[in-house]
Amino acid sequence: MEANEARRFVVLDFYRFVAALGVFIFHLKTLDDGIAPVWNGSYGLFVDMFFILSGFVISYSYPSDAHGLRAYSRFMIRRIGRIYPLHFLTLLVFVLLIGSGLDRSARSTPLDFLYNLVLLQAWGVTNHLSFNSPSWSISAEFFCYLIFPLLMLLARKVHPLVLAAIVAALYLILAHGHLPIWQDRSQMYGANYDFGMLRALPSFLNGILLAILFRLSQPYRQKRVVFAGIAMFGISVLVLNVFAKPDLAIVLFSCAILLTAVGESAFAQIPGSRLLGRLGNTSYAIYMLHDAVLIAVFKPLWTALGLRPDQFGLFALACCAVLTIIADRTYAYFENPARRLINRWSDVGLRSPRKVQSAEASLRFEETEQAAN
Repeated sequence: MEANEARRFVVLDFYRFVAALGVFIFHLKTLDDGIAPVWNGSYGLFVDMFFILSGFVISYSYPSDAHGLRAYSRFMIRRIGRIYPLHFLTLLVFVLLIGSGLDRSARSTPLDFLYNLVLLQAWGVTNHLSFNSPSWSISAEFFCYLIFPLLMLLARKVHPLVLAAIVAALYLILAHGHLPIWQDRSQMYGANYDFGMLRALPSFLNGILLAILFRLSQPYRQKRVVFAGIAMFGISVLVLNVFAKPDLAIVLFSCAILLTAVGESAFAQIPGSRLLGRLGNTSYAIYMLHDAVLIAVFKPLWTALGLRPDQFGLFALACCAVLTIIADRTYAYFENPARRLINRWSDVGLRSPRKVQSAEASLRFEETEQAAN
């Protein structure tokens, strides 16, 4: 990766923001059984787009000269610094919600707390979701971080066409292979506690493949391509809203990410990039906080106001606005400061002039790196 090529893809950031709100709507619609079918889209599949985006952004920003245990240690510390502080905060919030009786549906034991604490809750060690249930995807992505050097080694050793075949085979085997860990065909796309880390694997490697294809796209980078990417993303949202076709969604997500990145790289600066970047910054907090806010605020408010199912659209819009504001403040006053503190600690603990320079290169995209889902 050339040093002058590094950039922040703010349109991809915005996709992540939209996807985080989509997952929120996916859970918000459970407020009332009478809510119109138009809201019954398969927005839970946005989590798989999070995995693809993470694979793309992290592998693209990872320096080619990063080798050895020290580089891997720095990578893991910085990734943990990105995902763990907010995960730990929401875990404590759910301890309070469960203790106060607000979350009566939770099946959360001291052992579940331990699994969540060490990010193992999506590794098939339990038979239910617990505490902050969306955090299963953080556990799944943590698994991908642990094996990231192996995935990068594979990606660098084989031809892109071979890597594409491997990615397709992984989707075929894991999503349609009738594995005993999942009872139904295509159950991978619904996996969370039941080996959700394997659900993340093909999509994360897919993102690495897209980063390789992006590097090869240098001669074809034109501004108008970004509009094709945006249109493709819009189509993917419509597909999720009308059809429950996970394989089609994966293809559309992949095309949208690659086309958008190729087109956006031709701009010196995307119009409105500051706003898009700020909205992108909120996506991880939206994803991690939405279930707690739903339980503590939005569900009681829906009941207290006596709202009807036909009023769900306006209510959902207002909830999205409130949640975005909460996430924006969480990013500014907790998430980002905690990340920076951990990063400074890692620089001091693993310092050497050459490797610090390599670490700085590895952080060029850190502002956009989120864990999902």
